Amino acid sequence: MAVQKTETEKPKLPEKETVEKAVAAIHAGPRVLRLYMETCAKCGTCAEVCPVYYGQKDKRMNPADRSDLIRAVYKGQTSTVAKLLGGLAGAHEYEEGEIQEWTDRFYECTGCRRCATFCPFGIDNSVITRKGRAIVHKLGLTPQRLIDVTNVSLRLGNTDGCTPEGFIDTINFLEEEIKEQCGVDVKIPIDVEGADYFYVPPSGDVLVNPEATMGVAKIMHVLGISWTTSSRMFDGANYGLFTGDDAAMKEENKNVVEEAERLKIKHLLPGECGHAYRIIKFMMEKGKWWGKLPFDITNVMEFTADVIRKGDIKLDRSKNKEPITYHDPCNFGRSCNIVEEPREILKASCEDFRDMTPSGADNWCCGGGGGLSAMDTIRDFRMKVSGTKKVEQIRETGAKFVAAPCANCKRQLTQLAEFHDLDIKVGGVHDLVYTAIVMD
Repeated sequence: MAVQKTETEKPKLPEKETVEKAVAAIHAGPRVLRLYMETCAKCGTCAEVCPVYYGQKDKRMNPADRSDLIRAVYKGQTSTVAKLLGGLAGAHEYEEGEIQEWTDRFYECTGCRRCATFCPFGIDNSVITRKGRAIVHKLGLTPQRLIDVTNVSLRLGNTDGCTPEGFIDTINFLEEEIKEQCGVDVKIPIDVEGADYFYVPPSGDVLVNPEATMGVAKIMHVLGISWTTSSRMFDGANYGLFTGDDAAMKEENKNVVEEAERLKIKHLLPGECGHAYRIIKFMMEKGKWWGKLPFDITNVMEFTADVIRKGDIKLDRSKNKEPITYHDPCNFGRSCNIVEEPREILKASCEDFRDMTPSGADNWCCGGGGGLSAMDTIRDFRMKVSGTKKVEQIRETGAKFVAAPCANCKRQLTQLAEFHDLDIKVGGVHDLVYTAIVMD
């Protein structure tokens, strides 16, 4: 795996000292991480349910073995028995140069958290993976692609590098597309102060796969709701979660919050992006990063499912006749417990919905989670190893359309379809609403 250093992220301490200091800090850190360092029984359960190990059954891909890179160093620092017995007790003294193996292996984990769902002790190897990536980041070895995406997002407010002028031009084009296709003037408001709802999608749902945003616009039009987007902050994606860079993660999150406060909105409506919603709702709001917020937070799929339940919009299922399946993004299905809402939307929008097995919180990762889908340097790994099980699941459904409310999942699934000759189209949940909604 090719990784590069940037001039702004050179190591402040020698490699060995940096690693040992970071591992030692676990002992004074969150109790749950300390438990993960001490309780693994090496039962193999995590490996059997891991999409990476499923695609390549060898020791290197075993989640517990990967976590032992950190766990062994931790034991060597904290356990008297381990200090005496060394490797016999699973302890290891870190040696210079091992960081390259850490970099490669911690970026072979999709962070899907499937291991935590099935582990008898509830060990979440993704937490250990993120700790490993944070250490790698301190040494300036985060994969260059992820550094570039983060820097672009911090500078321009979106991961695609689009300017405010480019965003406005794109929105104007989408409005013209809607008018041409349905004969109705549907507006996508921009920078409206005092609106009730502030919609923050992943930038891909505006610039690459815009049908989801067009579907949301139709819903708002039918309901007559006051809403807005922002030309300065129209992307909820936050790669700091993937790289273990807490400072970048919080800075990107604060930019969203400050824009919401500037616009004086009442409701923040994150779009079809699981990791964005996880950070905004379950990390930022729950952790009170910025104190008490002057708005509430609801995901757009929760919003739309509620609207459908109330009968406030009409959907013509016959508009979507082809068999459709749903891919549960790991952050939505396992970290945010948004499982039934997208299915309610899809079942109300199409004639032939076919679920994958297993699904929901037990779903299999697409193979591009944890930021891996953005890394073309490991494309073969994503196509031949981490994405293997998802390809099998899709084929078993016989579906022609895979709805995936996550820009990273969309990219991975689209590439999987091309690589494995799957006869499918990949899109979002609100893509189907866009087609099915009745515009009286």
